Amino acid sequence: MVLPFQAVTFDLWNTLLTSIPGAVEIRARFWRQVVNERGLDIDDNLIHRILSTLPVRFDEEWRAGRQYGPTRALEECFAAFGDRIDADDRDALAEAFESASFALEVVSVPDAARVLSTVVDAGIAVGIVSDTSLAIGRHLRKFLERHGILKYVTFAAFSDEVGVYKPDPVIFLAAMDGLGADDPANVAHVGDLKRTDVAGARALGMTTVRFRGALDDLEEGLEADHVVDRLDQVPAVLGLV
Repeated sequence: MVLPFQAVTFDLWNTLLTSIPGAVEIRARFWRQVVNERGLDIDDNLIHRILSTLPVRFDEEWRAGRQYGPTRALEECFAAFGDRIDADDRDALAEAFESASFALEVVSVPDAARVLSTVVDAGIAVGIVSDTSLAIGRHLRKFLERHGILKYVTFAAFSDEVGVYKPDPVIFLAAMDGLGADDPANVAHVGDLKRTDVAGARALGMTTVRFRGALDDLEEGLEADHVVDRLDQVPAVLGLV
């Protein structure tokens, strides 16, 4: 039997996993504990105001193609705290920020594990191509493992580890290399965003699938080869079942 694809790659956020709102509050709770334990002159309003700027800052830098993760975010936060904190305080706050990233509330998209299992059972390698923000590769692997998805993934290309965001071809090529796929024409990519997932994969000649069941991208951009509302439709549109 000739397989239709050598590999299928998936985006992570709003394709395999979704994040429950509340990240700012979770990180604020972890930081308040440090502030109280160390007796720092930082009130709750300042903590919340600073942490609330981070999603906006990420979106600005992400759209510009500039890496923005925990290191840059913490630099900006600590600058805003000024002389209220010293080097030891910064270390404690950074450690709490790291712990908070593992504590974020994340749920699986319906049927995600089952769909990846179906792809693997068809003899096709599964990869992930994902942009990361304040929760980075080491955090995301834990979420994937928690929801029974990671065991089906042969290789994951996370932007913080590769050094570029989608639609840069480098991150897609890194995934292909990790999957042992040498021809983009033999690879399909499934994701939710036109600007990053569809445009990036299509530029390399991959087959593209836009999943809009968790978030329907209404921004302008070229449409994917296939559009699905449920993740369990992916194997059929790719001819795997």
